[in-house]
Amino acid sequence: MKKHHWALISLSLNLIQSLLKFVAGVLTGSLSMIGEAVHSLSDSFASVIAFITIKLSDKKVQRFPYGLYRLENLGSIIIAFFLLLTAYEIGKRAMGKEVVIKEEYLGFGLGAILFSLVSSLTLSILERRAGKRLNSPTLVADSYHTLTDAFGSSLVLLSLLSAYMGYQLDRYFAFGVAMLIGYTAFGILWKEVSVLLDISADEKTLDRIREVLLSFPEVKEIKSLFVRSSGGRLFADIILVLEGRDFIKIHQTVDKIEERLKEEIKELDMVFIHYEPVDGVGLKVGVLVDEKGEVSPNFEKAKELLVFGGSPERLSSLPEGEDALSELIKSKGLLVVVCGHHPFSSSAKGILTQGSVFVWETEEKNPYKALREVVYNLCDVQDFDKKGKGN
Repeated sequence: MKKHHWALISLSLNLIQSLLKFVAGVLTGSLSMIGEAVHSLSDSFASVIAFITIKLSDKKVQRFPYGLYRLENLGSIIIAFFLLLTAYEIGKRAMGKEVVIKEEYLGFGLGAILFSLVSSLTLSILERRAGKRLNSPTLVADSYHTLTDAFGSSLVLLSLLSAYMGYQLDRYFAFGVAMLIGYTAFGILWKEVSVLLDISADEKTLDRIREVLLSFPEVKEIKSLFVRSSGGRLFADIILVLEGRDFIKIHQTVDKIEERLKEEIKELDMVFIHYEPVDGVGLKVGVLVDEKGEVSPNFEKAKELLVFGGSPERLSSLPEGEDALSELIKSKGLLVVVCGHHPFSSSAKGILTQGSVFVWETEEKNPYKALREVVYNLCDVQDFDKKGKGN
């Protein structure tokens, strides 16, 4: 079953339990039973929130490209507040006056509360397993909420049994359950608020990601690894040092790494990998790209600037005019900029000369093939220079 199916089951069960407990509470005169009816009704509202957040959390729209996964975390926080309210109500009733329970309706009351106890325990176990399997924090939180129903039902059961034996112990058990519910609520709040504050993924998950990354022989170093959680989904931002000068092969390797990560770690929703080559260290190369994604034939038609070496960048909002674009290229500290033709403006040429930027003219349309052409040639020149100096 899917996540929203479990939320619907939880909602239906809570509504049935609420009705049964309320009728039994009125007939027996049990204040704890009526309190449990209110508790189950609050659970119904919590289940509605769980259902809505689960249905909306997987949707991605233009304004929310990363999805609405955090709605699940917000749903869990709201459920935690329901738990705190329930704990307060049970505690308040536990400190109240004693209630005389009508013995003639004890049988109906015991039947209603036993049904509630067994059904709550069963649903809590099944819902928690489903939440972990489907990686849904809302379902896991709701399963703990359902478990508190079982404790609340145990309280009422003990109260009815003690009344049958002539003792009134309702308030003592009620206060203990209220404390337990409050403890559970604060645990959920701590966990979900930490996620909203972008707490890092646990060390076990980070180790799994490192293991996958280092399984590729091209990966020589993991410079940084940041992984955050959102509604049970993971988002990774990684900087790698990769071996090789062939940017096409490096790009293909990055694609394979991303695919492997998503295969091995199902919770990963998005993976952003930035890479730096081992060879050609010190080379910072830019490629001017036109609206078709090909190497721009000249400076005027350039729509994007791809920067390789150091921290890779993709600059989409380029300034108009050769002079302004040349100033931007100079500010990026590029050694080489790849384009179909030199700038026509003499002032633009002067700006590039001042910044020691070499314009590499190419007829190649593919940006990565053009980049490979540059890196191979420049690295060969550097190697030749080093050998010459050694002699």
